[in-house]
Amino acid sequence: MHKNISRTNAAIMNSSIASIGQILTLIAQFVARTFFIHILGQEFLGLNGLFVNVLSFLNFAELGIGSAITYALYQPLADNDKAQVSALMLQFKKWYQYIALVVAVSGLIVTPFLPYFVHNQATQFVNIYAAFLLSLANTVASYLVSYKRTLLIANQQGYMNTINTVGFSLMQQVLQVILLVIIPSYYLYLIVQLIFMIASNFRISHVVDRYYPYLKDYPHEKVSKRTMHFFKKNVVGMLSAKIGGIVVNGTDNIVLSFFVGLSAVGLYSNYTLILTGLTNVINQAVQAVSSSVGNLAAVKGTSERQKNVFYKYYSLSNFLVLCATVGFTAFSSTFIRYWVGAQYVYTQLPLFLIAFNFYLQGVRQPIITYTNAYGLYWYERYKPIFESLVNLLVSVLLISTTRLEVSAVLLGTIASNILVNLWWEPLIVFKWGLHAKMMKFMILNIVYVAFGGVIIAGIVYSTIIIDYNNIILNILTTVVFEIIAAGLYLVITKTFAPVTINLSSLMAGVKKFKK
Repeated sequence: MHKNISRTNAAIMNSSIASIGQILTLIAQFVARTFFIHILGQEFLGLNGLFVNVLSFLNFAELGIGSAITYALYQPLADNDKAQVSALMLQFKKWYQYIALVVAVSGLIVTPFLPYFVHNQATQFVNIYAAFLLSLANTVASYLVSYKRTLLIANQQGYMNTINTVGFSLMQQVLQVILLVIIPSYYLYLIVQLIFMIASNFRISHVVDRYYPYLKDYPHEKVSKRTMHFFKKNVVGMLSAKIGGIVVNGTDNIVLSFFVGLSAVGLYSNYTLILTGLTNVINQAVQAVSSSVGNLAAVKGTSERQKNVFYKYYSLSNFLVLCATVGFTAFSSTFIRYWVGAQYVYTQLPLFLIAFNFYLQGVRQPIITYTNAYGLYWYERYKPIFESLVNLLVSVLLISTTRLEVSAVLLGTIASNILVNLWWEPLIVFKWGLHAKMMKFMILNIVYVAFGGVIIAGIVYSTIIIDYNNIILNILTTVVFEIIAAGLYLVITKTFAPVTINLSSLMAGVKKFKK
């Protein structure tokens, strides 16, 4: 980070630009999805979702190295150790080239088996192999300059990467919509995606080379033994975390496609598009300060200060997640009804489970941010294995023995979050990161989860007495629910938080990262 930029300014700049960028991207995605559904149809939408999940399994080759790279860069960047930064970047470039090769080869091996993932549906409407290979090429291309994007993020300049990514994404989606109207081809849609990924790579590579010219000045510098020891020790933790993330987040569409069909994947993906957009907006707002968290740890802030920053960051993050969850729960069905049609709207149980699962994932994000910022991968090595086993077993058991369909998949994810993540992830952060007792935090965490579940259930089942076909009434009730939830949240936080937190301290939380 440049000497004249404080953590406060860096965090605010990254959060602001990232949030604006994600909102613009989200709007563009909805426009593009609308044309996609009406021109190509729900089966193509489901096929696209299936490809995303299959490719997430191939991303296993990344081994979680990206997070470890960010952590490894914090100290030399804080010390302005240009030689070590250059050595790390050269090493990471080699690793990502190997990863891209492994993903490409793995994708080619998987390609012949793709039709087996599609339940009772012919694929004559598209050559599934050609379409998948185009998607695979896009994924492989995304790895080629990932190490340069990571350098910007680690040095609290993530806004540069955001501007690049959002700019090319917006241009890509505008062109895709135009071409869908003129030539309704799924192949052309994927080709445009690949072209803009390559163009984005070239641009961000040029930006990094311009801002960090010294990267070429130390071609023979070696990565320090301490850093290499960190990677060797934590590779098991990163590997298990990657497995857990893939199984938990990457199997939903595959399980749905195999047991139910592509139409179920397409229906579910409309809701996940909304949630992905909300998640990205929130994460960009709160995770943009993760580099500042890592910098604070690198320069050895006092234990008490780090704990206070954590609680304010945690409470602010959860406040934003709660507001997003309430808004989604109260308004998503009405939005989808007007957007793509009433036939795409879920009933009460799936809606509750989707919203509650989103809330649980959001509650976890501050803990995950601290795990990454403090480099606690080694201590996390067993957790993802149990998490993925619970998720997969519950999902497959329920979807194969009941008619719950998407609800079965969601119950699997919720079960893994409550039974494993709710207590295990905070234990890692408090014991080996903050070096503090976590009992008071767990009480606060459990209260937040229970409160969120009650609020979500109340909103979902209010549809029994409220006519949500009336969009004006729906907007008004959404605003009322937001006010009620926000007021109760602040009361709960003030009652159960172990440090003094009120509305003013929540909104000023980011400013606790002083120079």
